[in-house]
Amino acid sequence: MVDILPLNGLIYNPEKISKYSEVLAPPYDIISSSLKEDLKKHNPYNIIALTLPDETSSKNKYENAKAILAEWIKEEILKYDLKKCFYLFEETFMENGSQKSFKGFIGLLKVEEYGAGKVLRHEKTLSKPKEDRLALLKACRANLEFIYTIYNDSDEKISATLNQGFKDSPDVSTSVNYDSSLHFRFWKISDEDIVEKIKDMMKSKTLLIADGHHRYETSRLYKEHKYILALFVPGNQKDILIHPTHRAIKFNNAVKPEEIIKKIEKYFTVEEIKPDTACIKDKMLESFSMQKKSLCLYFKNKDCYFITLKADLKRLYKELNIVEEHFSTDYEYLDVNILHKLIIEIILVEFGIKEINFVHSIEEVLELINKNDVNYDFDAGFIINAPTIETVQKLSYAGQIMPQKSTYFYPKPCSGLVIYKFDS
Repeated sequence: MVDILPLNGLIYNPEKISKYSEVLAPPYDIISSSLKEDLKKHNPYNIIALTLPDETSSKNKYENAKAILAEWIKEEILKYDLKKCFYLFEETFMENGSQKSFKGFIGLLKVEEYGAGKVLRHEKTLSKPKEDRLALLKACRANLEFIYTIYNDSDEKISATLNQGFKDSPDVSTSVNYDSSLHFRFWKISDEDIVEKIKDMMKSKTLLIADGHHRYETSRLYKEHKYILALFVPGNQKDILIHPTHRAIKFNNAVKPEEIIKKIEKYFTVEEIKPDTACIKDKMLESFSMQKKSLCLYFKNKDCYFITLKADLKRLYKELNIVEEHFSTDYEYLDVNILHKLIIEIILVEFGIKEINFVHSIEEVLELINKNDVNYDFDAGFIINAPTIETVQKLSYAGQIMPQKSTYFYPKPCSGLVIYKFDS
C-alpha cells in the first residue's frame, strides 16, 4: 500500500522574500560550481545555501546548513503552514521550440523497502552521494528537496480531483533565474475531505522513482523518520520526457582515436560525421526511430564517429564469453548497457578508465571534451539515446535495475518551494 500524508510545509515567507525566482534552484546533483556561485550572488536566501552548503572556519558544511536553517526559521524567512496541506505543482517548459507542461502534487510518502512492491527504483545508486545526503539529513532533520515519482492514473480519477485545485489562483507563480524557459505554479490543498480522498485513491498505486534515488535510499538508511517529501506525478501526461545521460571519459594513458575505433569496428559499423550538435542529434534520432542501436563518439582532436551495432547481442555475448543466464532483450539492448557492458568493460578494457563524468546534453559533451583545462581533461565523449518511459516502467516492474545515471527525466522540478522539517 502507498501511504501518503499531507504536511505543514516550511515555505518561504512572501513578506520577506518578494521574488521567488531568486530563491529557487535546480536539484543539488545537477548544479555546477559556477551556477552555485551565481545563485548565491543573486540572493543569499537561495535554497542552494541549504542543499549545497559551504564549510565555514568553525563548522563543516552539514553543521553550517543546520545553523542556516535554524536562523532562517527564527528570522521567519521560512514559515510553517498552519494547516496540513498537499501542494499542487505545475512546471511549464520549452522543448524543441514548443511549450510543454506537467502537473503533480507534493506530500509525504512512507518509506518502504523495495521488496514491498509499491515503490520501484529504475537505476542503481552510487555510495558517495548517499553518504553526503545522509550527513545533511541527520544534521538538518529535514527533507530540503523532494523526490520525483510517477504513478499510473490512466482512469484520471486522481487528476480530476486535483484539477479542482488547479482552477484557483496559484499561491506562487514564478519563473526562475537559472533558466528563463521554466515557469512554476504552486497551490495549497488543505480541505480535509479532498486530502482524505487523495490519500485513499493513492493507496492502490505503484510509484516509480523518476528522480531522487539517492535521497530515497538515504531515507531508508535514516531509521529515525519514516516519511520522505515526494512529488507525485501522473505518468500518462504526454509532456513527461526522458533525456539521455551521456558520458565523458578519461583514460589512464594517452589513447589515439584510431586505436579505439579499430577495436570498435569489429562489432559496430563506423561512419565519420561532422562534429556538429545538429548533425549528431539528427543521426541519433534517425537511429532511434529505426530501432537501431547506435552511439556517437567524439574525441579531443574533434574526430566524430557514428557507430551502429552489427550483430545480435545474444550471439555476441556468447562469442565474448559474457554469461547471461536470463537474457532480457529490453534490458540488454539499452544504449547505456551496450556502452558500459560491451564497449567500456569489454572492448576498451585494455585502455583502462580513470574517470567517467555524466553529461546531460550533446552541447555539453562537445564543450567538455574541447576544454583545455587540467580539471576537465577528458579524452572522449560517448553520446547515447535515452530509453522510453514504457521501457523504464517495464524493467522496473520486472525488478530489472538499470545502471546508474541511465535516465534524465526532463525537466527537473525546482527545489525551494517547500521543505519538510521533521520536528515541526
